[in-house]
Amino acid sequence: MWKKALLVIIAGVGVFLGFLIFGEKKNNQPLKVYVIFQEDAGRILLETFKEQTGQPYDIIRMSSGEASYHLLTLGKTGIDVVLGGPADLHEQLKNKNKSLRYSSAAANSIPAKYKDNDGYWTGMYMGALAIGVNQTVWQQDPTLKALPLPQGYEDLLRPELKGKIEIPDPETSGTGYTLLASLAQQRGDREAVSLMQSLKQQSASMTFAGNTSAQHLAEGELAAAVSFLSDQLRFKNSGYNISSLIPPQAGWEIGAVSILKGGNNSAAAKKLVDFMLSREVQTDYMNTAFSFPVAPNIPVNPLLVPVKLENLLATYRFDLAAEQHEKLLGEWREASK
Repeated sequence: MWKKALLVIIAGVGVFLGFLIFGEKKNNQPLKVYVIFQEDAGRILLETFKEQTGQPYDIIRMSSGEASYHLLTLGKTGIDVVLGGPADLHEQLKNKNKSLRYSSAAANSIPAKYKDNDGYWTGMYMGALAIGVNQTVWQQDPTLKALPLPQGYEDLLRPELKGKIEIPDPETSGTGYTLLASLAQQRGDREAVSLMQSLKQQSASMTFAGNTSAQHLAEGELAAAVSFLSDQLRFKNSGYNISSLIPPQAGWEIGAVSILKGGNNSAAAKKLVDFMLSREVQTDYMNTAFSFPVAPNIPVNPLLVPVKLENLLATYRFDLAAEQHEKLLGEWREASK
């Protein structure tokens, strides 16, 4: 009898050790992350996360529109985390039952307006749409230097600016869709689409991603562009002669993080969310990307101190932007024919 009991114990120990070995192996598989913001900033963050936790990762840089297509229309992708991108993207993932609920303890201090009430996504930064002007280009252009700088979107429609501005495409860019959705919530769908079409016709091109417009602006290819303020400030911090203004009733974003159901490493994904919401990372990301942190009581970067947020569309709703996504883009496509 005792021999049988001993065999049972040995077998049980073997199963337990096997579980530990294979479980550890599974936990060490790369964490697959869609990064919606700048890839260099994403790599810095994930490298720091790897140094602290030993967790390997695979990074896939995508625009918000690309990520939306891949995650909402395709089958299982194997992606664990969506890092960044406007909250309306994360709302769509929640509504389509693509994301997992996870309320990090690190999110307890984050104000409710910066996170999902049900715990499916949490904000990690906040940013505003802005009109950026390359001051060097503006002052060297004889048709522009006598004009006042643009204060609102309609100012970008001046004939002197034809072919000298740029906006991002709302179908592929979260920046572009934030512009369209915020205009729709402020002015109604028809007027929003009409203004966006006028801006499109005025533009040298429509960019795939919002940060590309900021790059073209910095490089002197444009006199003015619409993008998120943070993208403009990154180039300003590098010495480019860019001024930025938040137009009246401007749209804004909560850059969020969420965990996907189709992933294979939810434990590591939760650790990444905890990491991203920590005070240290919130501070580091602000000083790298020049977005406002959502964690309270963090002194803002000097470039953010003079930014006036009073012009933001206070009533902008991310859930409504997510709900109306296909409807608005359908109206945009129809008007583009």
